[in-house]
Amino acid sequence: MAKIKRPAVAILFLGGTTLDERGRVGATVVKPADIKPWLAQMSEMDIIADTEGCFITSGLNAVTLSDWAKAAETIKEKYNAVDGFVIIHRVDSIPAAAATLGLMLQNLEKPVVIVGSPIVSPTERAAGLSSSHSSELRQFGAKANFINAVQVAVSDVAEVVVIVGSHIYRGQTLDFTGSPETTKLAGLVIGKIDFGIRFFGKQIQRASRAFRIRPKFDPKVAVAEYVPGLDLHHLTAMAKGAHGLFLSIPPGGGFSVQTIRIMTGHLGRSFPIAVFGGDSRSGPWPENVIIMTGQTRTAALMRMMWALGQATELAKRKKLLNTNRATGA
Repeated sequence: MAKIKRPAVAILFLGGTTLDERGRVGATVVKPADIKPWLAQMSEMDIIADTEGCFITSGLNAVTLSDWAKAAETIKEKYNAVDGFVIIHRVDSIPAAAATLGLMLQNLEKPVVIVGSPIVSPTERAAGLSSSHSSELRQFGAKANFINAVQVAVSDVAEVVVIVGSHIYRGQTLDFTGSPETTKLAGLVIGKIDFGIRFFGKQIQRASRAFRIRPKFDPKVAVAEYVPGLDLHHLTAMAKGAHGLFLSIPPGGGFSVQTIRIMTGHLGRSFPIAVFGGDSRSGPWPENVIIMTGQTRTAALMRMMWALGQATELAKRKKLLNTNRATGA
């Protein structure tokens, strides 16, 4: 009788691992040697799949583009050996991680599941991390989050998703909303975990695709928010030396085509300007202006840096920036 092959899941560690805020051995991963005792505390995952840990960063400092690129390279390296991936990540930058990895990982055939702990360890607290970032997250236990993530990592989904308690979010739609005191997560829920994994028919399913990674980003982007009365000379001076301008416009911001034409005159017709919150119907806009809609501000900004990293020609950059599908490039 043939032996049934068990599913395999690679777990990448980028912070957000705490199981017990008392700081006991095996509760938090801040160095590679912490992985084995941490996995020993999570024996419930062994019922679902064989797991292996890959250390990327402790998450005690800010997680950067280079950390996400390293995670993408690790996924590429392990891609054919496992059925799915779980990325354990410090919680405060999970939306940025999901947006970035959704662009880096092209044509996924299997799940990449991002999850984090709602509590912090004494070591994390000493580094300035806080458990107050999301009241929604604190409703769920860390172990339950991680076990749910492994379940989703062997399910029929093939995109970057985020697990918060029993909900499965499409990664590129997730963001924090509200004030610091009432922060909560919002995004498109594509499935739920109860007695099993239940998707709502909106997920990308497993299929044979030509997987590749495109990890190059150009972070040299000037980021600004336009408000009526803002000195345009000051704004364009800030953008000098950058490779692009990402401009947010709040509702009723009084932004006009004439305003952008003045800025284009100062910055040049080949200088890419991404406008988040603008109305594409109020154009015609200059050739170098891209109105970014249908995504979160975080996802739009990450896409801007990604497009600049992928191409040098304005037309190619515009094509990448105009791909506004929340499911990827």
